Amino acid sequence: MQIAPSPSLQHIVRHYLILSNNVGTNPDFRMFSDGSPGIVFHRKAPLRQKSGKDGNLTIQPECFVYGQITQFNTLSAASEMDMLIVVLQPSALFKLFAVPAFEVTNETISFTDLAGQSGRILIDQVQNYSGNNIAITAIEDFLLKRLLKHSYSDKIISMSLQQIYAQKGMNTITETLKDIPSTERQLERKFREHIGLSPKKFADIIKFQHLLKNMKHISPTLSLSDVSYISGYYDQSHLNNSFKKFTGLTPLQYLINNNLLAVNFLALQ
Repeated sequence: MQIAPSPSLQHIVRHYLILSNNVGTNPDFRMFSDGSPGIVFHRKAPLRQKSGKDGNLTIQPECFVYGQITQFNTLSAASEMDMLIVVLQPSALFKLFAVPAFEVTNETISFTDLAGQSGRILIDQVQNYSGNNIAITAIEDFLLKRLLKHSYSDKIISMSLQQIYAQKGMNTITETLKDIPSTERQLERKFREHIGLSPKKFADIIKFQHLLKNMKHISPTLSLSDVSYISGYYDQSHLNNSFKKFTGLTPLQYLINNNLLAVNFLALQ
């Protein structure tokens, strides 16, 4: 379930995501990038995350901040899952915590390490409140107070993000720079600090997310090949390689999965 943020926080929060599942049905999950960092509040037992290198499991903190993701993650539930996720705008971590975004790329940081005692109080509130709306109100109060301390905004980043979203990730860096007062080197540096990725990598993620949205419209008159082409993937090999890189799955495996909890979070069959 998605819940929209208050208007005063739309430049910081994309949406709130409520994910719950019974461990008896689907204990393993796949998560991949949607171009956004976030804050995860576990209201039941935290998930266990499998290492891509050795397959070992590490238990997630009860509440943590995650940065941009360039590799898919496999997660395992030991008991009933109940998460409230604050899906942030791409540059929100830098605005809220003054943390260089590249330091959090493919990493998680305990929420209390970033937010201190006020973060601990918020965790207790979210875990103890019975309803989603009252928990989200507490989160928004916290975020608004953070913004009073950290209200930095960068015009070049804002303009670049607008262009990438408008072009659905299919514009080149050269095209992006035409209407932005920046050199390529300056833009790369700013993206690394504010977003945590290069402009090219971020655009690739947005392009892939556009493909996933278009795949919902596949029908007898609109094939996967048609959808791939209009989404900027010009042959089957290009599509398959991108799918495998981002999700670890094939396009067909994704299409037939009936356990999508979010566009980038699904139970493995």
